[in-house]
Amino acid sequence: MHRLLALVSRFGRDERGVFAVIFGLMAIVLVALGGAAVDYVTLEQTRSRAQIALDAAVLALQPEIFRTPVNVADIRTRAEALLLQQLDGEFGVVASMGNPQVDVANGQLTLDAQLQVPTTFVALVGVSQLSARIRSQATRRQLNLEVIMVLDNSGSMSGTRMSNLKSAACNAVNILFYDRDGMGCVEPVGPPRNPNLRIGLVPFTSLVNIGTQYANAAWLDWTGASQAASGGYSAILNFDDDDTESTPFTGPMDRRTLFSQTGTSWQGCIEARIAPFDTTDDPPDLVTRKFIPLFSPDTYNSNNNYLSDTGGTCKPKTCTQVITRSCSGNKTNCNGAQSYTYTQSAAGVSTPMGATSCIPAGAATPTATVTYPNNSTQVSTRVYNIPLTNRELQSRLCKYNGVTVNSSSTNYTCPSASLLPLTNAPGTVLGRVNAMVASGNTNIQQGAVWGMHALTSGEPITDALPEEPGRVAKIMILMTDGINEPSLITSSSDMNGSVYYSWGFRYDGRLGPNTNNALNPKTSVDTAAEVTTAMDNRTKAACEYAKRHRGIEIYTIGLGATASTKLMLTACASSSSHAYFPTNPTQLNEVFRSIADKLSALRLSQ
Repeated sequence: MHRLLALVSRFGRDERGVFAVIFGLMAIVLVALGGAAVDYVTLEQTRSRAQIALDAAVLALQPEIFRTPVNVADIRTRAEALLLQQLDGEFGVVASMGNPQVDVANGQLTLDAQLQVPTTFVALVGVSQLSARIRSQATRRQLNLEVIMVLDNSGSMSGTRMSNLKSAACNAVNILFYDRDGMGCVEPVGPPRNPNLRIGLVPFTSLVNIGTQYANAAWLDWTGASQAASGGYSAILNFDDDDTESTPFTGPMDRRTLFSQTGTSWQGCIEARIAPFDTTDDPPDLVTRKFIPLFSPDTYNSNNNYLSDTGGTCKPKTCTQVITRSCSGNKTNCNGAQSYTYTQSAAGVSTPMGATSCIPAGAATPTATVTYPNNSTQVSTRVYNIPLTNRELQSRLCKYNGVTVNSSSTNYTCPSASLLPLTNAPGTVLGRVNAMVASGNTNIQQGAVWGMHALTSGEPITDALPEEPGRVAKIMILMTDGINEPSLITSSSDMNGSVYYSWGFRYDGRLGPNTNNALNPKTSVDTAAEVTTAMDNRTKAACEYAKRHRGIEIYTIGLGATASTKLMLTACASSSSHAYFPTNPTQLNEVFRSIADKLSALRLSQ
């Protein structure tokens, strides 16, 4: 017994083999902890695949929230199916969808899901699964989208350029309205259209035709008062009523009267506003900010010379000299003192004046008509015809009265395609695009300006929604294949320097001062390059105003653009990635598709 007790006591004091026992007890925990990293990686990989699936589901299903009524249960079922399809093959993974959160006012859909991922190693310590929660939210980029396509209709766009432009623009319209590509200018039948989209059109050449429906708008300046009232302009340009170039004409002169007198009608084209308002969207609430309807003047021996400068109700400009002297002996001795009077008759108005003012230098002396009002007075009358200068002949208002001409003359270079305000009728937009015709010269600046007017809610075009960042996206797509240049006339014998277009004649000086041309001291620019530079600068100014002050996002497209036009269009665009420069007309479709896809895209907000 004593020996047994000693053995037991020694066994109790012996520590050999204790580590093995402790290791055996801790092995399970150590293996579980070591494998936890593997289980966590598995969880994160599963979460990542599930997140991708949920993102795809929310993007695909977000448009469903705009259906009436919204079927939340259907959205949940379809989202869960897409999620499980992505997780197919993940052994033991359980996924369950929460109730979708729908915010129709903000165009927002939020999806939540719960994942249960089985474990391999931490299950040894009683943790049989790990949980993860995922969320994805999609929001329409803007709830309302307004798009104006400003498209070049100049003569250089003829042939395949115009046909490719029509197809590309129409495809973009169908992508935006119906998410349908390759339809051309045919409206698809069947698919629902996007109800939160409106599209408009601004075709431009050297002028923009806004449409005759605005003929009675208060913001139209039919009398040219904006010219007479603006700083730097003391007269209404290119018209006169007294056959005297040196006296400024301040009116009144109503262009509606001229259309009526010539038996023609206004076809909808507009001149540029007086600077600086030709590059802004300032409201036309002041006379200096109003818009002048185009009436193209008859020229003197130049482009658009459609009237006789002495026709209508025009009368010769004359100076009448009257010499009076006394007689004696019953008209036999008229040697008395002489008195002289001079009266100038111009435009039917007689004005007494001095000899040097009335009779032009070098005028031939006409035959005198002698009369004797009474026996003691002799009156000798000479009537001098005063030749008019070329500008006086061109500016005469009297020649328009009572004549008959063609409306193409009084609306010279006005394009037939007119501005289409924003509309939610796809067929209307497609039809107007398909009806475009190439003719005339290029004025990108006025296209951009009227694109801006059409995207803002104030006058002159009031169809747009009020500017509201986060609620309304306003987009301008500006396409051209040319450079800013009207039809110039560079011959030194021409006094106008160009056809009549948005800024009148080149002679009028409305594009800026330049004194290089001695023949035309008011000429604003003397070469095509100077005209292009001046118009490019105004185009950039208009784009900057639209972006900075009206929140308009601008995409530009320059087909075969020159280096200078590329610089201008890049500056005009909202960013360099908003500017496209295809070299071949066949590339237009891909460019318009790319822009349309960007505008249609949804973004993940979370």
